[in-house]
Amino acid sequence: MTISAGTLALALVIGIWLIFSLREAAQTVARGAHTSETLHRYSAGVEIWREMSTSADPRFQRTEAVAQRDSLGRMLRAQLADLSNDLPEQSERDLVQTVLGGLTSTSAGAGTDARQAMMVLLARQDSAMFHAAQASQRAVLLTAVLLALTIIASGMLIVPMAFLYVRHKRGATIEVKV
Repeated sequence: MTISAGTLALALVIGIWLIFSLREAAQTVARGAHTSETLHRYSAGVEIWREMSTSADPRFQRTEAVAQRDSLGRMLRAQLADLSNDLPEQSERDLVQTVLGGLTSTSAGAGTDARQAMMVLLARQDSAMFHAAQASQRAVLLTAVLLALTIIASGMLIVPMAFLYVRHKRGATIEVKV
């Protein structure tokens, strides 16, 4: 019974570890998915704004188009500033500032830097999603170990009890030594 109790205690510890691991993975996935979706939406908005602000097409020079472009730029700057405040790492906030710099300038260099910064931000979020997938894989392994330990522990309890029950049914006297 000592081995069985140890196995059950180990199963309990692994079960608790599994719960925390799954919770962390779920939070990472939720945060990464939201940020990634947001960044893709902002990336599309930045590209549209860039096209509208740098194009020589007369359609983009009309008053309505300029007003729409300016409104889109203001909205993107506000949203990116909010995103910058929500990001945990300074390097990511610096990348958002680079994107913001691209939204305030129509020079080709600023636009290229903004695009590159947006790509790096997206790559970092994708990386976070892959880390969450790895945590989920570890959780599956922990689940398998937990199940195996539970089966071993229950087998160590049930098999001896079943043996004693069969002996008792056959009429054998069972002595319990204390």
